[in-house]
Amino acid sequence: MKNVRKCLICLVLVFLSLSSITAAVTWDPYLAFSKGNATIKEEKLSCYELAAGSSLGSRGAIELFLSAQPLSGNCLDAYDSGTVGTCVFMTGIKTSITLFKDAFLNPMLQAGLGQMMITSFEDSDRQPKFSWNFYGSITTGFEIDFGDSFKIHLLSGCRFASHDQVMHIERNGLSSRYSSIGFRVKLS
Repeated sequence: MKNVRKCLICLVLVFLSLSSITAAVTWDPYLAFSKGNATIKEEKLSCYELAAGSSLGSRGAIELFLSAQPLSGNCLDAYDSGTVGTCVFMTGIKTSITLFKDAFLNPMLQAGLGQMMITSFEDSDRQPKFSWNFYGSITTGFEIDFGDSFKIHLLSGCRFASHDQVMHIERNGLSSRYSSIGFRVKLS
């Protein structure tokens, strides 16, 4: 849990440092939430993401994100069920660019880099095991613009997750196709 706290503290510090560059760019903060699916071993698994970011000009944006994806149905109650539970947490920075300045249906491209933490809970020793790995993604899709305050994103792409074998997932098996739907709400 120390590593999780360190990671969250680093995210807050990066967010605060980004807020201090208001002289260089127009600071236009927003919050975003999305739900997606990744196909792993021919099974669609849900992924949830929370992000905080800022628009950079009229066509670009940058954001810090935190994603969670349970790999087993008993991820949070592994201590009580007596079986193995595994979750994946991804955190990092994403940037996106849209094709047009102002359009209701706007094509976009998004790329992200960060860290992936695989957390395994096993009944035998009751201690969680952590594995830190590189994470990257690239997606394309559309932004549906409902004015300056609310936007919906429909994205599909690939993610690369470098890791060793986890549960019954082979090495680098978390690298997969990915699709998501999300919304973004302007804060100011």
